[in-house]
Amino acid sequence: MKKNDFKLSFTDNTVFTGIDAEGFYAEALLTGKSKEAFKLIPNVKSKIKLGELSIGDILNDADCSFSSQGEGTLSQKAFEVAPIKINLEYCQRTFEVNYLSLLLRPGSNSDEIVPPTVENFLLDQVAKKVSADTEQLVWKGNTATASYPLSLIDGLEKQLLADATVIDVSATASITVGNVIDELTKVYNAIPQEIMGADDLTIFLSPVALRAYRQALAAASSEAYFMQNYPELHFLDVRLSEAPGITANKMVAARTSNILLLTDLMSDFDDIQILPQKSVTGVPVVRMIGEFKFGVGYIFGSEIVFYN
Repeated sequence: MKKNDFKLSFTDNTVFTGIDAEGFYAEALLTGKSKEAFKLIPNVKSKIKLGELSIGDILNDADCSFSSQGEGTLSQKAFEVAPIKINLEYCQRTFEVNYLSLLLRPGSNSDEIVPPTVENFLLDQVAKKVSADTEQLVWKGNTATASYPLSLIDGLEKQLLADATVIDVSATASITVGNVIDELTKVYNAIPQEIMGADDLTIFLSPVALRAYRQALAAASSEAYFMQNYPELHFLDVRLSEAPGITANKMVAARTSNILLLTDLMSDFDDIQILPQKSVTGVPVVRMIGEFKFGVGYIFGSEIVFYN
């Protein structure tokens, strides 16, 4: 199995001309909302098989004999996680020659490579970057592409498209305020009756589609226009969930317990180690490393509606 990397490069575009204003600014990153809603399958080192049990026809005419009709069918579905690593390296010289040198401890032989405030900022940004990139992987991952980060795993969109048991609904070219109600109705009508009413039944849609739905609600009701801070949105009796990583004109309806997040240890997502190298190898660099297992999947394709 190949080793996968999150490639995070660092380029210094600053010019040091004296004391600059303190503080750092980072562009807003997508959050990892989707994977937080899925059913967690931990302790997966590489591959795992999960059992599926379908009960058969168990009702019989009552008589004085025993009939074992309807025991059902037991089967398995295989899942696999990809090992992913984070390897970052920052050189002391990078911080000595720009305005961040003012934050470094005095002395050329200090073990401090990165100023503490910068180190904390970098750790925070790495966590946000991992969250944003894995959100993209959840939906649009495709190992057949060379695009970062999508090449690391196969996401749900690719898996659902290849599954003949999934309920497909033809999508419009783009979801707008004018058509979002009609398009959601198509998804709603395609949901199997067997799961309609399930507590965790959810329609996942993009921020663009969810924004269009909010505006459609506001246009239909003055009350909705002035009361937009709903903690949770619904379409009729089905919960709507924003999925930042899903393609803008796609939607997925499913029970969240049917969609799986597979990993080894959940805390691995947040476990970044900082390894100063100066006192170990003599090289004035600090390394930030992390590793985790990651994969997504589902059990019952026949219970999922894919608006594509």
